[in-house]
Amino acid sequence: ESAEKLAKSERESAWREMAKQVAHEIKNPLTPMRLILQHLQRSWKKDPETREQEQEKFTQILIKQIDQLSKIAGEFSNFAKMPAPRNEKLEIEAIIINTARLFEKTENINIEIIHTEKEKLYIWADKELISRVFTNLIKNAIQSIPEGKNGKIEISLKQKDNKILIEIKDNG
Repeated sequence: ESAEKLAKSERESAWREMAKQVAHEIKNPLTPMRLILQHLQRSWKKDPETREQEQEKFTQILIKQIDQLSKIAGEFSNFAKMPAPRNEKLEIEAIIINTARLFEKTENINIEIIHTEKEKLYIWADKELISRVFTNLIKNAIQSIPEGKNGKIEISLKQKDNKILIEIKDNG
């Protein structure tokens, strides 16, 4: 009976932990989506000449975030057979720039990418998973900045020995 209770408690704990992780993964794309929609609302009221261009740019970003949410939901529903990472050669600065672009319209936040190397830096990783990592880190940096303070986030890339060093600093 004691072993049965322990096993049940461990299962419940594992489910709670998994539910927290899934909620965290779902929340990450929702923040930039909300920011983009707010910016789209503001830009709609402004210059009609740039409206179409802005709308196209923001809808493409929203589509990518919705695709990411769909993938997360699919992975959760297929939890028993989690897919293996699909690693490929990726240019890391491009991944970081695309991820930072999701947050570029966040009020009072400036994201600066500093690349000290002359050549492009490549990693071997799953594009979706590494994008999620940087989305999490940038979102956490934004959340650490007190309301009313102009936020500054620096993302630096450099090669050290045979590795790539990526540092993310914020003033929160």
